Amino acid sequence: MRGHLARAAKKVCLVLAMLGLTLSVATTPAAAQDIHRRTVVLPLSGTFRAFGSEPIDVTGSIRVRVVTETEPDSGGTARVTSTLLRTTGIGQVSGNLYRLVGSDTNVVAFPPGPITPLTFRPTFYNIYPPDPIIPIVPPHPIQPVIVNVTLAPDGAITNIGALIDPGSVDSP
Repeated sequence: MRGHLARAAKKVCLVLAMLGLTLSVATTPAAAQDIHRRTVVLPLSGTFRAFGSEPIDVTGSIRVRVVTETEPDSGGTARVTSTLLRTTGIGQVSGNLYRLVGSDTNVVAFPPGPITPLTFRPTFYNIYPPDPIIPIVPPHPIQPVIVNVTLAPDGAITNIGALIDPGSVDSP
């Protein structure tokens, strides 16, 4: 059995060598890559309006983690992870308690040079009602928060902000 495996390995190596498919080790150094990281916890307070739903007065906080990776003279990518922390809401019409939970990651490429704010609308879940612990109504995705990240030309994170999306008022 060992003899068969050894002969098969020799044949594969011979075929690869004939095809010129040899492995080479790159000797040129990789381009320098700048990585910037920043995490903030921001308070949330405001009224979220979704089309076809009652306005919800939301309070809580959001943790936003931003990691940027930049290449020299070619822009880069930003990975923004937003996580709601102890965030609830009260329905303005029903008075019901809403629980907003979840975490979402958005990845976006940005160009070189001056950066305008990157805007994200992370998707979270609205769990209603909060009782019983396992709700009968499954959670549904919502986007109640707008996250803005401002970057310097080198990809450094200069500002992170978040606010409740005021949404729009339903038209009759």
